[in-house]
Amino acid sequence: MRILPILKKHKWPILIAVLAAMIVAYPQAYFRYDQPDAYRGIEFIGASDDESPWLSRAREAQDGYLTFSCVYLKDGKDAPYLFQPLGTVMFAQAGKFFASDFNNSILTARFFFSLLAFLAIYAFLYLFLKSRLIALAITSFFILAGTLFTRSGIFSLLRGQSPTHNFLDLTRPVNPSLTFLFFFAFLSLFWLFIEKKQWKYGILSALALGLSFYDYFFTWTFIFAFCGALGLIFLIQKRFQDIKRIMLVIGLSLIMAIPYFINMYQTVNYPMYFEVGQRMGLLASRAPVLGLVVPLLFVAVLLFFPRKPRDRYLFALALVIAPFIVLNQQLITGKVLGYAHYHWYYHKPLAIILLLAILFFWLAKIKRPLFNKALPVLMIAGSLAMGIFIQQSSYEFNKAEIIDKQKYGPVMDWLNENAEKDAVVFSNNKTAHMVVIFTPLNVFYHSSSRYCLVSTKERLLNNLFLYYRLDGVAAEEAQELFLKDKRQISAIIFSMFYRETTGDYSGVPDDIIIGFSEKYKETLTMPAEEFLNNLWTKYEVEYLIWNKSENPKWNLDQYKFLKRVAEFGDFVVYEKE
Repeated sequence: MRILPILKKHKWPILIAVLAAMIVAYPQAYFRYDQPDAYRGIEFIGASDDESPWLSRAREAQDGYLTFSCVYLKDGKDAPYLFQPLGTVMFAQAGKFFASDFNNSILTARFFFSLLAFLAIYAFLYLFLKSRLIALAITSFFILAGTLFTRSGIFSLLRGQSPTHNFLDLTRPVNPSLTFLFFFAFLSLFWLFIEKKQWKYGILSALALGLSFYDYFFTWTFIFAFCGALGLIFLIQKRFQDIKRIMLVIGLSLIMAIPYFINMYQTVNYPMYFEVGQRMGLLASRAPVLGLVVPLLFVAVLLFFPRKPRDRYLFALALVIAPFIVLNQQLITGKVLGYAHYHWYYHKPLAIILLLAILFFWLAKIKRPLFNKALPVLMIAGSLAMGIFIQQSSYEFNKAEIIDKQKYGPVMDWLNENAEKDAVVFSNNKTAHMVVIFTPLNVFYHSSSRYCLVSTKERLLNNLFLYYRLDGVAAEEAQELFLKDKRQISAIIFSMFYRETTGDYSGVPDDIIIGFSEKYKETLTMPAEEFLNNLWTKYEVEYLIWNKSENPKWNLDQYKFLKRVAEFGDFVVYEKE
């Protein structure tokens, strides 16, 4: 067995990876120690971008819905999935294996997959750059101090402030930790295939690429663009055997992807696909996109990346050509994809990694110990210190908000003890976010439910009207209020469509909002109690949660078909009879 020699050879990278994973998971664990009296089972979540949807999907996977076709609603569970499930299922099941409840699942999975992501990036850089120290220095900087790769991050640090208050990127569950794991595992195996010409690496890289179809759309599309760019380079050089190797990897991965494409076919033929696709930002356009990072990175690699060994240079060149392809695929397809996903999870990481590699290559020419040894060691130590600084600063910045969220703990405990799995809960949006993460229940409405294939415009409008009815909005004030709230209404009904087409959610035409207000007025002909009861019955609502401080006008006590069953501070829980 070669495992022990490998572990011994790379003991320092493994140790730094463990430390990095501990730094990532630290805020959640420390909160329980720091605030034992305040802690009520609501974890330190929500500060990092889009964390709540990922945790909602992980909870759904732990509850047995492994494709989470419709995470938030009771209906739609058998619809085709829009979000690839593999990474989320791995996160959920690994956490479940190591922990007894979902809260500890989050903590253990954060540590475990941050560790694996760190090692995956290090492995690729070690194989590619042939230096343990430089590979470890670049990986440490990228994982723990990557936020300094921005002008605002550097200026914040110079002022003695944290570059971000949103924690390290890997703190957010599933993405990017699993994204990096699949992406850099493929790059490692594929590079070995190109370098050593051994078929076992080709098969393993095809396996990694095939699995990425079920993890993240933007991973496999970027890899296909990269393979296309590398194949074109090899074609120019008449390296036909290497082209065959690329075709083998692509072909095997496509065989693995057959179930994925079947699901995609079912998705695009689903009645609500077009409308939901627009909400997700899938828009028609053939406008070219360039940006700043991509061309600068291409020029840097083209001019300054070492030309020898030749295969490594061509590999790096293909990596920086791929962004031009994925950013401009709409010139052929006519459909715009999410540019930001490529930027944050592929283009920026590659920019940090390749630019630092270029820096170390050129410093090596100086042949002085200060640059060859001391600088990488200082970068590793500085990255660890920066990671701790970012996590601690983010913790202090967000602590008060998380303490406030503990008020939801008793309500979630009551639901877990009294409600049957998959029961439907009505509440405001903030409470709904807690329900779908900390209980196995569904909700009547959640801000992300607009991305479910069963969420028709009529359904979203009825949800909106119901909340206005509970707030007592009268006919004579409807139009003025709807226009005042048009940015919020646009986000609820159309999501990213008007943000992407006009630059802001409020770009929705006033005529559309006025039309909604007229439809709302029509619902006022039905008594409020009948209107509410009909909707709650239609969507099988069993429990209702009223936050009296946030929604003082609701007054759910007035409805005879609701039975008050529990009360926790500002929260009142009702059961629908």
